[in-house]
Amino acid sequence: MTKGLAKKESKRMTCHKKYKIRKKVREHNKKLAKTLKNSVKTKRKIDGHIPNLAPFKEELLLEAVNESEAKNEAKKLRKKNPPMIVTKPKAQTPQAAAPKSVSAHVTMSQCDVIIWVIDIRSPVECFCDKTFTELSDAKKSMVFVLNKVDLVPKSVANQWYSLYSSKAPTFVLKSTEIILTECEQIISALKATLARFGGAKPLLAHLKQISSEEKKIGVIGGPQVGKSCVISTILKQCGRTKAKKSTQTKLGENLKLVTVPGMIEMEYKGVLNVLNDIHNYMNYPTEVVTALTRCISKQDAMFHFTLPDYSHPGGLADALAVRYNLYMNKETDHEAVGRLVLKQLRDKKLKFYVACEKVAGGESIPEVQIADVHRLMYDGDALRLNSSELKRSDNEER
Repeated sequence: MTKGLAKKESKRMTCHKKYKIRKKVREHNKKLAKTLKNSVKTKRKIDGHIPNLAPFKEELLLEAVNESEAKNEAKKLRKKNPPMIVTKPKAQTPQAAAPKSVSAHVTMSQCDVIIWVIDIRSPVECFCDKTFTELSDAKKSMVFVLNKVDLVPKSVANQWYSLYSSKAPTFVLKSTEIILTECEQIISALKATLARFGGAKPLLAHLKQISSEEKKIGVIGGPQVGKSCVISTILKQCGRTKAKKSTQTKLGENLKLVTVPGMIEMEYKGVLNVLNDIHNYMNYPTEVVTALTRCISKQDAMFHFTLPDYSHPGGLADALAVRYNLYMNKETDHEAVGRLVLKQLRDKKLKFYVACEKVAGGESIPEVQIADVHRLMYDGDALRLNSSELKRSDNEER
């Protein structure tokens, strides 16, 4: 074949390739323009529009430059260490909180009828001769309330009732800490289990019979005797609740109850002192337990700790050591036994009480008060005064 007859390559191209090349060229030119623009940086002249003929132009320009540099440095520091935003709290309106208790002298001066709450487990510690003489000299109507009657045997309760009823009208009470304000639509059986209290009905009947004039009723007592619980029980018996804005609640037409109890300042020196300060007595439990064994009955100790028959009160530590294997060097570990008893007292599982030494020949607890307490027996699990006393009463009825 001759050379002139060879087919030449065509310069024509497809539209896709042509447009692609144009796009690449545009991107390249745009990139070059951008690099050229960034390479040449013109510094802005900080003249502040100061005319050339103005006096002290150079000094003014220096001040402007220094100010701009200071601003830039401050901005850099702010970026490195951002300031903490502290918001001021909103001013809270002070709310007047109702006091939990006041002095007994304040309650005695304001009220006409005084309810003196006494812990029936150790009434001698809760009684103050000075306060009793002040009330008798002021000719105040006084009522004794022996609280926590469910924690002592019936015989012991009768002894203390006969002693205090000779001084003033006395009532036994089992108070409750629950006020059912939002539980009015509960079924009756559940309500009976929640609101276990007794003895308030005879007490209210006595208060209404004192006088037809308007009277104020105040509650006083020593520390940890159940003053607030007695107030709650009285209010619940009347179907009332504590007033939020005032310290008085109306019980009837002529009766008003002061819902802030009065505290009698006294120091316990017996069993109640151990109970209120039980954490400190854990350090030397041996001496405490030897004193407490007289306040724990033999039957309650045998029933609670499942002990066999032993010589009471001296043999309680040895019986507990055998039962719980509390020995040290083949001898009874009295400290471990003491801590065991104190823990049971702290958890309110073990009953204790002080028997009445001066047994007065007065009357026993009336049947009206006993019936009001026994009406709370719910499936045999409510106010069990004492298992032995209940068995005796059942045998006598049979």
